[in-house]
Amino acid sequence: MQGGVLLPNAGGPGVRAAAYPAQLVAERMLADIPIRITVAQDPAVVLGKLDAQHQAYIVRSSAYTVLVVAITLLVSAGLWHQQRLHRAVARSEQENRKLIGLLEQEKGRAITLVSQDYLTGLANRRMFKELASTELKRARRSRNLYALLFFDLDRFKVVNDTLGHGVGDLLLKAVASRLKGALREYDLVARLGGDEFVALLSEIPSEEFVSRLAGKLVAELSATYRDLDGYDVETSPSVGIALYPRDGQDLDELLMHADQAMYSAKARGRGCFRFYHASLNPSGVLHSELSSRFRGAIQDDEFRLHFQPKVALATLQIVGLEALIRWEHPEHGLIFPGDFIPLAEEQGFIVPLGRWIIDAVCRQLAQWRTAGVPVVPVAVNVSARQLRDEQLAAEFTAALEKYRIPPRLIEIEITESCLIEDTRLAKSNLDSLAALGIRIALDDFGTGFSGLSRLKEFPIHTVKIDRSFIRDIRNDTNDAVIVAATIALAHNLGLNVVAEGVESKDQLVHLKAAGCDQVQGFYLHRPADGDAVSTILHKHLPALQMS
Repeated sequence: MQGGVLLPNAGGPGVRAAAYPAQLVAERMLADIPIRITVAQDPAVVLGKLDAQHQAYIVRSSAYTVLVVAITLLVSAGLWHQQRLHRAVARSEQENRKLIGLLEQEKGRAITLVSQDYLTGLANRRMFKELASTELKRARRSRNLYALLFFDLDRFKVVNDTLGHGVGDLLLKAVASRLKGALREYDLVARLGGDEFVALLSEIPSEEFVSRLAGKLVAELSATYRDLDGYDVETSPSVGIALYPRDGQDLDELLMHADQAMYSAKARGRGCFRFYHASLNPSGVLHSELSSRFRGAIQDDEFRLHFQPKVALATLQIVGLEALIRWEHPEHGLIFPGDFIPLAEEQGFIVPLGRWIIDAVCRQLAQWRTAGVPVVPVAVNVSARQLRDEQLAAEFTAALEKYRIPPRLIEIEITESCLIEDTRLAKSNLDSLAALGIRIALDDFGTGFSGLSRLKEFPIHTVKIDRSFIRDIRNDTNDAVIVAATIALAHNLGLNVVAEGVESKDQLVHLKAAGCDQVQGFYLHRPADGDAVSTILHKHLPALQMS
């Protein structure tokens, strides 16, 4: 052993080995053997080995510590960044929910404003259609008899012209009060506008009951109206009656037939009522003729497109067109869409007709470009049934490629009703069209009852304010408030706003002051065929005097 020395045990237990100051010394007495063993080792050697191990341990510990600290810092940084993102997302969601809540509140307020006739307190046309349609759906299940009564006041214009509109308004209020008092609480009464009133009688026992009630109403409404601003007014109603389901299966059909019966009552001398009869409908023959010819009309290319310009209020320049279809019948001449679009929907021709419109619009754009006409985007109306067609996006793509038309020159217009049924397929089609670069406008905005969240859920770029809000915008405070609120809400969502049905300079000035982006209507230009519109596009729209 290094440094080891064997000493005899001669000295006995009291004798110790010599001291070794520079060495590490260990002694041990072996049992029963007279020999003492002393082991000595250099301290530098022993401590050197320990130092090397200690340094290696420190290096490893430091490396592990640095690694752990680095990992901890990275994890902390990641968690901090993720927490910051979560906070940002939470704030964004909170802001979105707040905005959607405000939009829903505004729409609820707008619906409240437009649901009631401001003069009489009765339901107005929009609310009547909503409630009456619901009643008729219930009637289909119950198979009960319903009656629609259409009232028109005789000589009301004379009252307005001779006694003034103030007396006319008082007369309308009095008529509304008498109607409500004479009918049952659950019967629906509304003022459609002007001096026209309507009532839907629910679950009536028989036609004789309607006759007795109609006679009572005529007598009640014909009684003298005393002291209307100091005048006693004499008037009487002409009443037309249509029965469900005999005279129509939906509200529009019942209204049309009741209106025809009312005019028949006026022709008989006023102050009376008359039930609808098929002989009162001269358009029935035309309806049947158009129905039988529809398929051939598409094949024979009897349809034509007219275009109505859309004008930017900031520059008063044409920035777009809306394509409107017409039927050029060989015998009846030009037929407008209100007379044949319902037939197309009813008989399942709306999809092929829509396909023809898409192709015709792209063909017209190609012709204008070839002729050097400065083209603008053209809007195409798409029905709810088309929006449920899985081939819709493919049809647009094929037409655009066929005529080499950029997608930015096409816009589609849909109504709120398109977004209510089968929203999954509708959203899929709209997303596909938007991905192509086609812009999407929500037409007749404000007349439906879908949630405002649809504006966020679907790829909508433009909202078009319905003409019913524009008509009395200068005189009806409710309409003015609704239009201003709609423009503000749409702009907050980054949407463009177009006003339809502009027919006067007053309306134009009011819309410009409200911040509307674009307008269209007869005051600016009536719909015209492609040749006439090409001339307009060359010249653009002359500057209009806004003062």
